[in-house]
This record gives sequence, structure tokens and C-alpha cells, in this order.
Amino acid sequence: VKSIAIGYGQGGNLIQDAAALRTLARLGRSYLDRFGYSDVLLTTVFHQWMGGFPQEEPRALGVIAWGAATAALAGANKVIVKTPHEAMGVPSLEANLAGLLCTRQVLRMLAEQRVPETPELAEEESVIEREVREVFDRVLELGEGDLAVGTVRAFEAGVLDIPFAPSRAARGGIMPVRDASGAIRLLDAGNIPLSAEIKDFHRKKIEERGRQEKREPGLRMVIDDIYAISKGRLVGKPR
Repeated sequence: VKSIAIGYGQGGNLIQDAAALRTLARLGRSYLDRFGYSDVLLTTVFHQWMGGFPQEEPRALGVIAWGAATAALAGANKVIVKTPHEAMGVPSLEANLAGLLCTRQVLRMLAEQRVPETPELAEEESVIEREVREVFDRVLELGEGDLAVGTVRAFEAGVLDIPFAPSRAARGGIMPVRDASGAIRLLDAGNIPLSAEIKDFHRKKIEERGRQEKREPGLRMVIDDIYAISKGRLVGKPR
């Protein structure tokens, strides 16, 4: 294998998504070089929003356009495109075409632009890089240097985990929630081996949202976030 594409699913917050995609490319290259695969071509794939969509096609196209804009501004090499029928079932030929044309229009309009270098972007990139390295180091440790063995053992131990996991291979012990800006944070980190400093970063961001909304962060907030985009928002608001 001489070409690898690594993917990232849109979260919705532009700064966090751009930071994640940029960090993904940088760390992917670093780890490939570290393990002797310097000759492998690495590209990035941005998956447009994979959660709930609005049922109305114009609103769904708005979600698709935002995904296209984020992909362009973050510098993704490839985009996985959604359709305005995501909420309705299997999309028609026309719906697929609409999603593609909407995405292409936005990508071309933003081809010469990138997300500005800001302190907020730098902070997100720093946090993401630390999180990846903390988890990856533990995976290698569990596998005694063998990444494949370490991955299996990491899922068994919850070191690697997926929220709302549809597979029995994942514990599903972590719980995400958005902060006040819509960035995704960890309400519960489960068994993921993150440092106390990183966990504290997530906690403070979530508490800030709780103060703004005058409610305790918890499952109700998580549920509000799950349905938010289908209802026309990024951050789920209390009723």
C-alpha cells in the first residue's frame, strides 16, 4: 500500500473541525514516518455531517453547504458528500446530484481561502495533538509495540472507545456533549487515558455552557445536542 486516506467526520464547529483535520494530517505523517512508511502518500478525507438532518431539502442543503465550506477552509483533500434526503431514507439520483452540485459550488468559491491562524485554532490543535499522543502511546503499550494487537486490546479495555457504539467491540463508555461554541467535548471520558489537564480542559468548557444556559450539564444536554442540527441549530438549547 502506497497511498492512505485518513478520514474525519464533521463536528460542526469550524475551528475545532479545521484543527482536527490539520492535526490529523500532521500526526498521520509523523506516525507513518516513525514506523518506516515515509514513501506512503497520505491524504485527508472530510465527511460531511453524519448525524440527524432536517427533513426540508433547503435546510438540509444548508447543512451540506456548511460541511463543504468547512472542508474547503480546513484544506481537506477529499469530501464525502451528503444529500438533502438524509432524513428521509435512500436518496434519489436528483438528491445525490443536488448534494454534489451544492458542495462543488462552495468548494470552488472558497478554493483560495483557508481558516485564519488564530489563538483559538492553535489551542484546539494543541489539545487534539496531546489527546492523540496520550491515547496512541497507551495503545502501543498494550500491544507491546504491535499496533494491531494493541488496537484489539485497547478496545477491550475501553482505551479506544466510541460513543453510542453500534458494535459490541466498543464499550460505549464515553459521552460527548457540545460546549457553548458548539465544539464537541467529553462529558465522560470513560477509560480513555487522558491526562488530568486535558480532562480539566473539557470540564471547564462544558461548565461554561452550563452557566450560560443555567442548567447542569448531563444527559438532557446530550440529547438536545443530538437533535439540534435537525431542528436548525448546532448547540441544543433547553426547551
